[in-house]
Amino acid sequence: MRVTTWLGGDRFEMGQVPDPTPGPDQVVARVDTVGVCGTDVHITQGLFPYTPPTILGHEGSGEIVAVGEGVPASRIGERVAMDITSHCGVCENCRTWNLSRCMNSVSSSGYFAEFAVLPSQSAHRIPDGMTLETAALTEPASCCLSGVGRLAIPDNAVAVVIGGGVMGLFTLAFLKSHGVETAVMSEPVQSRREVAKDLGADVLHDPADGDISELVKDLTGGRGAHIAAEAVGKPALVAKCAEIVRELGDVMMIGVCPQGSALPVDLFNFHYKEIRLQGAFGRGNVFADTPEAISKLNLGSVISGRYSLEEVPQAIKDSGDGKGIKFVVKPGG
Repeated sequence: MRVTTWLGGDRFEMGQVPDPTPGPDQVVARVDTVGVCGTDVHITQGLFPYTPPTILGHEGSGEIVAVGEGVPASRIGERVAMDITSHCGVCENCRTWNLSRCMNSVSSSGYFAEFAVLPSQSAHRIPDGMTLETAALTEPASCCLSGVGRLAIPDNAVAVVIGGGVMGLFTLAFLKSHGVETAVMSEPVQSRREVAKDLGADVLHDPADGDISELVKDLTGGRGAHIAAEAVGKPALVAKCAEIVRELGDVMMIGVCPQGSALPVDLFNFHYKEIRLQGAFGRGNVFADTPEAISKLNLGSVISGRYSLEEVPQAIKDSGDGKGIKFVVKPGG
């Protein structure tokens, strides 16, 4: 099969490797669509620790074509969203934290390839009416669904999302589906603001038109938002979220700040308002539930471009340059 291997930095190599064979409790899937994640970009920029050479890609969908011992043959032909790790369900992390942090997890192979081998448990059947392209959005959506699910959302809640990339858009959509009354999207790119409106945004803010703080004051009578989510990965914007939430407000970090980042926040204000700061990283316990959750969303404008396996380096560059919302790779051509 054809694969694209990351060699370090921005260097990739196309090559051929033997087709995978499923072991016990494993399946092989023909990869249909792979999302290009911000983590893939950060890996190539040296901002996320990873060791080359390896096959990247962890947001995948496909069709099961072979099964190993212990897996029913009836699974062949299933259309699936592919999780990147399994979980044991019995370790301390599974019992007290979440399944995506399993201490005994088995990783799936990288998805920038024509085929992938993964634990049968990690291949989740998708709804009959869902396209495989939409199913490939399961992984990023699950991270947002997990983070939002940990918030206590009061009646008549006002929530602000800063950043209209795919993580910000999913965060906004799930805030609305979890009961937020007024959802604000702050995003400089008009096309992203338009998609946010399709996903339930009640108020759109262009940072070029003025400080988000003034808009929030006007919306809330000066009290501040109940929830503010940072979906860019910039410490200064996390600090802005702390500024615009009210007393006992929640700040959620769904964007990934570079390792070693400091939070440039007024700690007196943080302490005085008794703000809760929540990190939101990973799929939590909700990956299996996410395909059904995203099937209810208007995602027609989220995928901005499609690339072949040979074009993976360009897809990662375009993603890093913020040229669209979500780019995907189609290993089958």
